[in-house]
Amino acid sequence: MSQPPPEIVVQPDAFRVSRESTLLACELRGALAVCVYDDTQPAGGILHLRYVAIANDQPLDLTDNTLSSDLLLMDRFCKELRTAGARKQSWRVSIFGHTPDVPGMAGPAATVIDLAKAYFADARLPVECKEFNRSDGLAVRLDPHGGRIWVNATPPDARQAAPA
Repeated sequence: MSQPPPEIVVQPDAFRVSRESTLLACELRGALAVCVYDDTQPAGGILHLRYVAIANDQPLDLTDNTLSSDLLLMDRFCKELRTAGARKQSWRVSIFGHTPDVPGMAGPAATVIDLAKAYFADARLPVECKEFNRSDGLAVRLDPHGGRIWVNATPPDARQAAPA
């Protein structure tokens, strides 16, 4: 019996790119995952972006600096994908967003999701986008080697462990 591939956890406001047969995973709670893979090369990655920071169960203001940081992170993510051999014209882009049942989160969520969709649309890449409004988080996993994506609900008490 074969072992399942190892899983690499992608922390919030970070990304991972791989050509290996491994699973890239992130837990979304007030965040989005941008999953990109090349459908002609064994390369892909996940970008995990939070919508906004939360203090005392309330979202903090989404600033231009935050959005600029998000754009820079998307640029670095795409550059790393190209370095790994992913050819931009063959990229498949899927965005999964999780918006918790917290007052004031809908606006920041829509802003960051729209920013990510526009970023890839400007590059003339089709984007599949699914948004989930729910109290429980989402677990997103990508096989960068084959392009398969799994999205599952997380238990309410699940907390993501830091990678070893």
